[in-house]
Amino acid sequence: MTAQTPPPVPAAPTTPAAPAPAASTPAPAPAHQHAFLEVGRCHYDAATQLAKSPPLFGSADHLAGIAAECAIKAMLLDFFGSVQDTPLGIPYSPAIRNRPAQSQTQAKKAWKDSQHGHLPHVWDQLLLLANGHHGATVLAQIPQQNPFRESTDEWDVAHRYRDSGQISEQRVKRHLAAARTVIAAYQQAK
Repeated sequence: MTAQTPPPVPAAPTTPAAPAPAASTPAPAPAHQHAFLEVGRCHYDAATQLAKSPPLFGSADHLAGIAAECAIKAMLLDFFGSVQDTPLGIPYSPAIRNRPAQSQTQAKKAWKDSQHGHLPHVWDQLLLLANGHHGATVLAQIPQQNPFRESTDEWDVAHRYRDSGQISEQRVKRHLAAARTVIAAYQQAK
């Protein structure tokens, strides 16, 4: 009996090493692609379905507000110089954040005011920051009076905890119309 020699093992494929970055060139920051407009559309679609049932008016109204908020944030990021580069991903306006401050209190206020949080505040930020060609297009499309800031019926993100019986059909329709208008304004400005 003769010993057989095993077949040769193929060499592991080698991949060329990536060239080392030049010492003087910093690596680019990864580009963050937000999905605010797409998420806003999804919330709007869900809200329109929920608005067909009075027991679900609370959820419909909440999602209508979130839909508008998302579309506004998309506009602020895509058209009006806002950025989303913080660890928590909260978009903000450098124009507001970096305004001159006379005191530490004013600097803290500018920091807080620059964050694009929830409605109704973010609608007011859009009105403040909209400028140029995109701004003219957006401002021609949306109401100048914030439909989420009604003295007797202000939209608040905490209303998601409200009983749907406290939310009127008229309120839901008003907020759905506002969300639809903001989404359409984004498309027109694009």
